[in-house]
Amino acid sequence: MCGICGIVRLEDGPDMGAVVRAMCETIRHRGPDDDGFFTDARAALGMRRLSIIDLKTGKQPMSNEDGSVHVVYNGEIYNFKEIRAELESKGHRFKTQSDTEVIPHLYEEYGEEYASRLNGMFGIALWDARAGKLLLTRDRLGVKPLYYAEYPDRIVFGSEAKAVLAAPGVSRDLDEFALDQYMTYEYVPPPRTIYREIKKLSPGEQLVYCGGAARKRRWWDVPVGPALDISENEAAEQLRELLRDSVRMRLISDVPLGVFLSGGVDSSATTAFASEFSPHIKSFCIGFDEPSFDESQYARSVAAALGTDHYEDRLSLGKAIGLLPDIFHKLDEPLSDPSLLPTYLLSRFTRQHVTVALSGDGGDELFAGYPTYQAHKAFGLYKSLPGPIRRAISGGVAALPASEMNMSLDYKMKKFLGGADYKAAERQLVWLGPFSPRDKEKVFSPDFYNQTRSQDIFAPAHDALGKERAGFSDIETALFLDIRFYLGENLMSKVDRASMMHSLEVRTPFLDYRFVEFASRLPVGMKLKGLKTKYILKKAVAPVVPEFVLKRRKKGFGIPLAAWIRKELKDNFMESLSPQRLRADGIFDPAAVQEIMQRHLKGHVDERKKLWNLFVFQQWKDNWS
Repeated sequence: MCGICGIVRLEDGPDMGAVVRAMCETIRHRGPDDDGFFTDARAALGMRRLSIIDLKTGKQPMSNEDGSVHVVYNGEIYNFKEIRAELESKGHRFKTQSDTEVIPHLYEEYGEEYASRLNGMFGIALWDARAGKLLLTRDRLGVKPLYYAEYPDRIVFGSEAKAVLAAPGVSRDLDEFALDQYMTYEYVPPPRTIYREIKKLSPGEQLVYCGGAARKRRWWDVPVGPALDISENEAAEQLRELLRDSVRMRLISDVPLGVFLSGGVDSSATTAFASEFSPHIKSFCIGFDEPSFDESQYARSVAAALGTDHYEDRLSLGKAIGLLPDIFHKLDEPLSDPSLLPTYLLSRFTRQHVTVALSGDGGDELFAGYPTYQAHKAFGLYKSLPGPIRRAISGGVAALPASEMNMSLDYKMKKFLGGADYKAAERQLVWLGPFSPRDKEKVFSPDFYNQTRSQDIFAPAHDALGKERAGFSDIETALFLDIRFYLGENLMSKVDRASMMHSLEVRTPFLDYRFVEFASRLPVGMKLKGLKTKYILKKAVAPVVPEFVLKRRKKGFGIPLAAWIRKELKDNFMESLSPQRLRADGIFDPAAVQEIMQRHLKGHVDERKKLWNLFVFQQWKDNWS
């Protein structure tokens, strides 16, 4: 696990080593153990290393035998031993026991297709000096990030935007349309970033820079095709064995390792399989004082049943407020998922005991685990109702008092109606995001709105779906979009930033590509059976997890943000979103933002997502713009 960065230019020139060293310093937190550099007349590569495998000889950059191919990468390759054995049989010679060293040799054998042989999480930069070619490759599901900025004479890249910004000539100017996207998605979807000049690779995408020009291609995608003809029992058995093997592979480490445990289905299954291979493994949990958000009692029960060595911390309001300055100082692109706070605390707490942790992320996106999937199913019934009845429902829902509880009925019903007029792909994004297009027309200042109104905010989703997915059902569409966008750009981005801020590596067994490809081809009815979410996954893990885990209601990794904004965080929000500040910026309409704030403070409507989205952007602007 590392942070990487570098520059490749069109023509030979002076040594770029000092620049790349400065870029590396901005991501020291990603790799506090070591650094490494390579420079020639046209390329400079740098890395910061968090030592996990081959602690003595695993130093990057690494090359092939003749030094014509050099690699720096961020991540882990779990099948590197099998790849190494194959390559050795073809005559390749190795100097280390590191997973990194297989990459340049794989490239020699398979060229630009090399990544298809890798099972892992990665952001890879490979410099082929002989061909004058740079390859930037992001893993299939977007577990690891990769940013770049392209200019007529050079390309600059890094694991985080801040590394790219450290290179001379890279602007911090705001991309106005990216802000528009951020307010819909709660993150900026690829290829844009919040910075006008910086882009990022999509999950499963590769960029090739050669001769001063860049081209991108998708080297992996979620499978499209007919569903598998398979029984429930066969599907459950294969899922169980694939997940077990995925966990086994991710336990390879030369440093202490543990597991995140919330007590939900996904983390409990991960912990159960990890306990099979590593008895008394350490498990880690975050609790909350607010009961509707707290899962710690479930985590303790699962830990007791599985015999883990369990550790628990709590996120109080005072602790949360104390975390905010450090998080926003380090968060170089706005991400308004509030669970970033407990993930940050969990990572800091876990890092006190281990260097690597397994997480259960990915189960909801693969097996229809969110309430939005149930909402898509209910949507057909809702639209079939006569107009007067729908209007009566809308009026009744609007009158529901706002609750501060996690995933309350009034919150879910109001979000449901807020997205009811959109097509399936757009509806899923509106349901998950803070602001609908209609909301933003009111909240942006007229001048700013006119700069963005001509562009299609949903274009990334429509482009990703393409013609080959035109026949997808609403739920199939939602599943695909969650895997392509929400998983990589929200969840994995959150986990990567929060964990790397504390030099903790997090591995995600549910995102093993073998498991993902098999799960993606299962019939939708096995994932959402009636209104039962994650049906086939629960059937698969039933033999290994405690029974109460399968029966409990889903909570999600939320925080009591609605109550905090009305009380202890009120002054922070009022200052950050004050009319004077907003008027000076010229981006938002101060009166519209104040109306949202007052509705929330008075308890009329739960506006936590909108307010947090605006607050996070303002914090980013103060620290980074």
